[in-house]
Amino acid sequence: MKNLIKVENDVFYIARRLKNVDPSYEVYFNLTTKCFEVHSTEQEKNSYCFKVPYNILDERTIDYALKTRSENRDKLLMEIELNNKIIEERNIKNQVNLLKEALCL
Repeated sequence: MKNLIKVENDVFYIARRLKNVDPSYEVYFNLTTKCFEVHSTEQEKNSYCFKVPYNILDERTIDYALKTRSENRDKLLMEIELNNKIIEERNIKNQVNLLKEALCL
């Protein structure tokens, strides 16, 4: 973890508040990718858990950590499947509309 700087204090106390989600969580700033990462002290060989998908540490980081917990895996997979179905239906509808427009010309 040579390109990582441990974040112990931040404006919104996210590093501290993540301990309520999982006591093993630690926040680091990756100097190479210029992104925040969450690691777990319980994972010995590869402590990496997730990249914070935002450019700052704020409440969304806590929400993201809760949402992506392994205990929520089934719920998250259902949410992904539902989202994919909505996108697929929207794409089909758009294709049908494009085809109707092309046939009417």
